[in-house]
Amino acid sequence: MMLRPDDLNTDTGTLVGTAGSDAACVHILMAVHQGENYLAQQMASFSTQTYSNWRLWAGIDAPDASEDQSREMLMTCSKPPTVMDGPMRGVAANFMTLMAAAPAGEIWALADQDDVWLPHKLARAVEKLNEVPADVPALYCARTLIADHRLGRLRLSPLRRRGPSFANALVQNIASGNTIVLNGAATKLIASVIADIPTPVIHDWWLYQLITSVGGQVICDDQPVLLYRQHSNNVLGANDCWRARLHRLRLILAGVWAGWTDRNLVCLRPISDRMTPQNRQCLETFSKARRLSVLRRIFHLRRSGIYRQRPAAGGVMWLAALLGRL
Repeated sequence: MMLRPDDLNTDTGTLVGTAGSDAACVHILMAVHQGENYLAQQMASFSTQTYSNWRLWAGIDAPDASEDQSREMLMTCSKPPTVMDGPMRGVAANFMTLMAAAPAGEIWALADQDDVWLPHKLARAVEKLNEVPADVPALYCARTLIADHRLGRLRLSPLRRRGPSFANALVQNIASGNTIVLNGAATKLIASVIADIPTPVIHDWWLYQLITSVGGQVICDDQPVLLYRQHSNNVLGANDCWRARLHRLRLILAGVWAGWTDRNLVCLRPISDRMTPQNRQCLETFSKARRLSVLRRIFHLRRSGIYRQRPAAGGVMWLAALLGRL
């Protein structure tokens, strides 16, 4: 169903409101690559946040600075940003570099350069994270309003029907990186392990796996918090239409998904000693099952407890498992 902006119910309940001097600072981490087409709209949406105590950190991957006006545009932000040179190894490496530099123990919010945040985004995330005990690592994520490149033809991203867990995180990412906000306990955890982690397939999937693996809390908000712009340069894009799902099915059958899983497991091994016993066992069972013959593979994968959010996606997962492409 297509939506118009006037149709949206953005009631956020009891929010933190405009941040005062005693409100925690939210550090917005944004990876930038040739972002001049959309940066102005995204930065304007930061300035309209009802939670006003934020600071922007931007990592710029710019092979030729003369052809990219992103740095100059960032300097027009309503608050002076911290701008870093990115590692020039893709979006995941850029975000990992930003996370390694940002202050541990404080709140981080991840941002994409081409979205537009709704005014309540930060306030809603901080309110939800404040409900979690301060010593529990927590990750907030939310639904989005998927839009075309002109921010029209709005539609809601799919619901997460079965909820978050490490068993789900092994085979699916439900934490959209452009909506992620992390509490202080989570950012301390990230800071303590990130030096030992190779660059993951994608940063948000790794964060979902990390937080669930240690028994942290993942908050999936059913209210949309931003306009998720779809255009030809999206790294992955929304997975909510038949064309996108068919494309991902082709990636699975081509063995790309199996390669992603291989990489994810490499990134999880350095933190296995921090996992809960149940999640460590889940990881071991899943890892071993992938190397077994077909019948034993399916049996042990089922024992591991893995699942995806929707029945159709689950069916594709088991097809991939049968074919040795998981």
